[in-house]
Amino acid sequence: MHYGYLVGLFDILGFEKKLASIGLTEMLARYEVLIEAVNYQKDHEQRVFNDMGFVESPYWTSDGDVFIFSKIHGAYASDSILLWANRTWPEARDTPPEDIETLSKDPATSWKFHPIPCDNFLDICNDLMCCGLEVGLPLRGAISMGEAVLDGNKNIFLGHPIIEAARLERGQKFIGAGLCKSFVNQTIPKRFSLQFDKHLKDGYSEQCGGLVLDWPRHWRKTRSEDVSQIIGAMNNDTQHAAYYEHTLDLIAHSDKFASQFDSREEKSIRSVYDEFSFANKKLIVPARAIRRVPI
Repeated sequence: MHYGYLVGLFDILGFEKKLASIGLTEMLARYEVLIEAVNYQKDHEQRVFNDMGFVESPYWTSDGDVFIFSKIHGAYASDSILLWANRTWPEARDTPPEDIETLSKDPATSWKFHPIPCDNFLDICNDLMCCGLEVGLPLRGAISMGEAVLDGNKNIFLGHPIIEAARLERGQKFIGAGLCKSFVNQTIPKRFSLQFDKHLKDGYSEQCGGLVLDWPRHWRKTRSEDVSQIIGAMNNDTQHAAYYEHTLDLIAHSDKFASQFDSREEKSIRSVYDEFSFANKKLIVPARAIRRVPI
């Protein structure tokens, strides 16, 4: 069975040159730190989905909003990192196609037949971008969406979203991640994206959806160092100077919106996604009581 996925493909910029410069041992140490940014999420999922018994689903919060629990997966090879997440809820995957139209019209549970919100996935993409800069392994990536076969246990990764992301990834001159045309065909909270095209190589505008990941916003919220200084210090290769200049332009562009899109209302799942709207008085999602265990 083929399902819809969110897909992020990231490559380490200048990997071959960096490997020759710092050696295999140091590269492995840095690479392991980078992978830990994804594995940390996996460990969290292990606790949530196995130890605590949660499933992929929206859950009520104490203040009447909705919190999304969804799984993020990752695979790694040489200088590439692949992230993916299901786009459909388990209930939709298990429902016969002939029943979906009727069930999707029930306002109480119609959310089961809408795409899983992309917030969690983009958060992980953001943190991976930031972690790459922290360990001196800058990333260039692209984020797409569509049907695929993605099985980390069998190491099977097939589908158009991977092809689409790979095409856009190599058509960019910056440290960042472009959003493919397929990906922008969904609700994307404004805090995750920016309109930006300075970084595109000639002939690649058709692959881009007009937006890029606003990882500089995530950096400002989670790190204290000046990221522009980090980028400036990396810009010591005249062959790739444009990559770093475009990255600095992206950071400056992101700074213009620093005071926007991060209010409680703007970050609310119920404010952003129609299927969870506050206006829907019939909405039914699971509720779970969590017992605090002393550490």
